[in-house]
Amino acid sequence: MKIKRIKLCDFRQFFGNKNTFEFSVDTKRNITLIHAENGVGKTTILNSILWCFYNKFTEDFESKTKIVNIDALEQGINKCEVEVEFIHEDKNYSAKRIYNETTKESSLTLFAIIDGDYQPIYNDKNLLNSVIPEEMAEYFLFHGEGISKLQSENSNFREAIRDILGFNLALKAIEDLNLIKGKWQLQLQKINQNEKKFNKLSEEINYNQVQLNDKHAKRQDINYQINEYKLIKKNLDDEIINCKIADATVLKRNIQSVEKDISLRKTDIIREETKRQKLINNYGWRIFGINLSEKSIDFIETSTLAGKIPAPYDETLVNDILNKRICICGREVINGSQEFENINNLIDKANTAELTNRLVKARSFSQNIGNNAKEFIDTYNDITFALKRLHHESAELGTRLKNLIVQLDSIDDLKLKELRSKENDASSKLSNLELSNNSLAREIDILTSKVSQLKNEIIKHTPMNDPSLKLSSSILFIEKTISACQSKLKQTEINSKDLIKKYVNDIIEEFSRKDFTVSVDDNFKFELIRKGGGIVAKSKGEKLILNLAFVSALIKLAAQRSKAEGKFLQPGTVAPFIIDAPFGELDETYREATAKFLPENSEQLVLLLSSSHWRGTVSGALKDKIGREYLLISHKKSSRGKKPIDEIFINGKKYIQSIYEDDFDGTSICEVK
Repeated sequence: MKIKRIKLCDFRQFFGNKNTFEFSVDTKRNITLIHAENGVGKTTILNSILWCFYNKFTEDFESKTKIVNIDALEQGINKCEVEVEFIHEDKNYSAKRIYNETTKESSLTLFAIIDGDYQPIYNDKNLLNSVIPEEMAEYFLFHGEGISKLQSENSNFREAIRDILGFNLALKAIEDLNLIKGKWQLQLQKINQNEKKFNKLSEEINYNQVQLNDKHAKRQDINYQINEYKLIKKNLDDEIINCKIADATVLKRNIQSVEKDISLRKTDIIREETKRQKLINNYGWRIFGINLSEKSIDFIETSTLAGKIPAPYDETLVNDILNKRICICGREVINGSQEFENINNLIDKANTAELTNRLVKARSFSQNIGNNAKEFIDTYNDITFALKRLHHESAELGTRLKNLIVQLDSIDDLKLKELRSKENDASSKLSNLELSNNSLAREIDILTSKVSQLKNEIIKHTPMNDPSLKLSSSILFIEKTISACQSKLKQTEINSKDLIKKYVNDIIEEFSRKDFTVSVDDNFKFELIRKGGGIVAKSKGEKLILNLAFVSALIKLAAQRSKAEGKFLQPGTVAPFIIDAPFGELDETYREATAKFLPENSEQLVLLLSSSHWRGTVSGALKDKIGREYLLISHKKSSRGKKPIDEIFINGKKYIQSIYEDDFDGTSICEVK
């Protein structure tokens, strides 16, 4: 989708019906630039599109109920309208929303423009959601100074990725499936209300499931807080290192080194303990089997072979003598003689091949147990020795850490003591949060196992009448469907997170002045990482450029998904990127970098800039990509008095931005040629 034109009639600051912007739809000169000082109407333009399409405003838009221009109201005009003409899939459309101040209601009309003829479209919501889905709109219509909300508690990168991926459709389906499941469970309970065991299990499952969901939500919140305190602690560490107290810097670096070593030892200890546990699980029984196996083989040899003719005098030898009638000594063995009978009786005592085979296997098994037992003991002793060494090293490191901390805290400096106090407070809170997180993890595991057991149990107690079986089968099917949906969403989210991470890294690598990369943790928190490792304590400018890079990556992903097929996820979209004040907290170098990468990552870019944002490197970086350019002029009924002349120079030409003693209070539009 590309916007061709916006017309504002008596909407907010824009008085009258001559307020029109023609947007650039050129693929190379894809920027429409709008200059305006604060309070003149930049944010109004951004919100006019959102309002026209979805009848809503951005969170930071003030006086949301005052929509009709004040001068228009004074003249008896009680209506305002916004019309947005746009191109979607090579077709022209027009969306027009009209607001009536008297009724406090608004209405939207959508048209297809065919050869200049406006033909109404009655399924306007369906078309608009295919053009730019409502949940994606806020990532295309961005207020630059408020873009940092991506890292706030209320809205984060994960939500943004989900919105751009079109999770809303799938999440709504899961929500509906859960509602249906709940209704069917109630029906099942009513049908089987006399089945006390079944009903009790149903109630237990529902109760435990609610508890499980609650604990998952709490753990997610705790993980977010853990990341926040880790960042706070990291920032405090950096402040102490850079506090210009030589001893403190050295001590703090040594403390960090020792803490890192302690962390490594803890990891090694966990690894060795895991190896020991696995060893015991797999081979521990052999240590108890060796003595038993030795006694068993003695018993086998004694009881099985006692009185038997040893090999080679086995069953085959006896049969050969009887068949040939010749003894091994050379004497004839006559059939029916006493010698013949004696030899024939040896068959019962002969050592058979089967008996020999069994004995060989028994001996082999016994020896195998013995060998494995020795291997088990040797490996166990190696692990025990490694654990003793690691615990000893950890204890020594712990003592060294305490001594370093004592030395650091003994430095008499007020600023340092204040930083240390904050650091200790952050460490204490972080430690408590991690304990809570571990405790919740255990509780979640227990509840998950309990719910699974209860579900297995309820199957056994489900009444076998036909309605019950049908409902039970349907509930089971819905549970499997929900589980499959959740698994697909999770995998899609992970895959797309990695893709967006790559896009952001590409932008940061090319345009950041510092050698940073972007990392993403399990909670989808994006951080800048310095070359040597460690999270960067971001300045406001670095946070802004990271977020702008992230949103640019989202837009790129949305464009790639615009042709996505299938009914599980909502397709993406190609839409204009409209940013109000994107350069506010950036220095000149970052402004220039941002001015370069934004047009490259947008099909159509609309920048709303104040004169302070425009000056310097931004104008040079953008000049060859600007297709349309406008200036918002402020009109005032009052006189200028002692106020300075408000002027701006664009392309070497002077423009007056404020006109005094005029007929109205508001804003007009001037195209810059």
